[in-house]
Amino acid sequence: MKLKLALAVAVSIAAVLWFLNEGKEEKSKMTEDDCSGDRFCSFEELKEVYNEGKDWGIATSSVGNHQWLVSAIHGGGIEETTSSLAEAIAGDDYPYYAFKGRLASHNFRNLHITSTNFDEPRALEMVGKADYHISIHGAGGDEPMTLIGGRDQKLMKIVERHLEEKGFSVEIAPEHLDGDHPDNYVNKTRTEKGVQLEITRAQRKAFYKDGDISYSSRKETSNETEDFKAYVEAIQKAMEEYQE
Repeated sequence: MKLKLALAVAVSIAAVLWFLNEGKEEKSKMTEDDCSGDRFCSFEELKEVYNEGKDWGIATSSVGNHQWLVSAIHGGGIEETTSSLAEAIAGDDYPYYAFKGRLASHNFRNLHITSTNFDEPRALEMVGKADYHISIHGAGGDEPMTLIGGRDQKLMKIVERHLEEKGFSVEIAPEHLDGDHPDNYVNKTRTEKGVQLEITRAQRKAFYKDGDISYSSRKETSNETEDFKAYVEAIQKAMEEYQE
C-alpha cells in the first residue's frame, strides 16, 4: 500500500513539473491566430492588470542597421532565454526589442500574448520601420531543435543552413507554429515578412551551464555555453549573408 501511494505521489509530481516546465510552452494547436490559450488577447488588456517595471518590462536598442529588427516578444520569464539570445544576436549591429516577463512565477500563463495579437505600441513602431526581422521564441520539447517558420523563405533557408553547419537540428515548424500568418508580429515589417524561430526547451537549456535557465543563471553571461555562442554566431552570419 505504501509503495502504491509513493508511486502515485511521484506520478502526480512529475505531471505537475511537466506542466510548469514543458506544457506551458506548448502553443494552441487549433490555429496560429487563436488566443484561447492566453489570459489576454491584447496588450491593452494585459496592462490593465499588470504594471510595467514591476510585472513586466521592455528592453530596446535602436543602434545598428535599421533595415533589421531582432525581437523576443515572449522574453524574460515567459519563454526563458529568448530575450537573452535575441539581445546577443542584435549586439551593436541591429535594433532589438524584447517584452520581458518579471513575475515571480507563471509568467507564460499570465503574460503570454500570441504573436498574431501582440500589439504593444513600441513593438509595432519598431517592426514597422524594419525590412527584415528575426523573431526568437521558445517551444516545449525534450529534443534540442529549432522549428523555423515565417514568410521570408529566402532568409529561412539561409538561417537553416547556417544553424545546421554549426551542428544544430532544424525542422520546418508545424502549422500552429509556422509564423506565416500575415498578422503575426514577425511579418509586420515593411516587406510584410520575417523569420520566426521556435527553439525547444531542451535546446534552450543547452545554452546555459548545467541546463539552468532560471533567472539567476540567465542574468550571468558567464553561464552561457559554447552552444549559446555558436547559435548567436550562426544567426549573425545568416543575416550578413542575406544582405550581400
